[in-house]
Amino acid sequence: MNKDLTEELTEELTERMNLTEALLFASPEPLDHKKISRFLGRLSKAQVNEIIQALNERYTEGGHSFRIREIADGYQLCLLPNMTMAVEKFLKRQRERRLTQASLETLAVIAYKQPVTKGEIEHIRGVAVDGPLNTLLERKLVTIAGRAEKVGHPLLYGTTKKFLEYFGLKNLKELPRIEEFAEAYKVKKKSSQQELTLSEDEGGDMKEPKSRLKFVMKAPEEDEENKESLIEGEEAPMERNDEAE
Repeated sequence: MNKDLTEELTEELTERMNLTEALLFASPEPLDHKKISRFLGRLSKAQVNEIIQALNERYTEGGHSFRIREIADGYQLCLLPNMTMAVEKFLKRQRERRLTQASLETLAVIAYKQPVTKGEIEHIRGVAVDGPLNTLLERKLVTIAGRAEKVGHPLLYGTTKKFLEYFGLKNLKELPRIEEFAEAYKVKKKSSQQELTLSEDEGGDMKEPKSRLKFVMKAPEEDEENKESLIEGEEAPMERNDEAE
């Protein structure tokens, strides 16, 4: 930015810079000078370029990890090359932490009914749970808790310490009560599937007990006891590929 432009950093220019920055931050794709100008008061391409230059100098002086680059005849906020690897690693970990709806519902049944057999889980959910159960075991969210005292001595499953860490719970006593769940079901019952949010702050930090728990259940056809059947832990957005992982 030349000396004259530096001296002319008026409140109006600062406001235009901040607005341009906000637009670029919010846009998922590059913005050309015409789109930016439309929001800044019909500025020329040269004026928009000066604003972009001023912003980049602000970022350089402030030691920020991003810059505005010209991409496909437009402008876009981009990470510096030395930051890319760290962010990609972080995003990969975030993706790995996500669970599908099928896995979450299976996990919820185990959390509330433990120790529970695979057959009992499938009876509650109404579908096979081999895939979701294997995923939960691999993620160490559930573990084998012994064998049931019944014909065939099937394996019993229960949650782990990592399960508590995943949902920010001190212990299993911090799970919402089944009574709360049943009452919420009566109030919000809908056609074939509902979402019952028992937390007052769904977007809370993971360390806040109960803040990341919500429930999903299918409306029963006849058996009222099914009201307590399916419980889902919140983790969105997620793919809903039936019984995939």
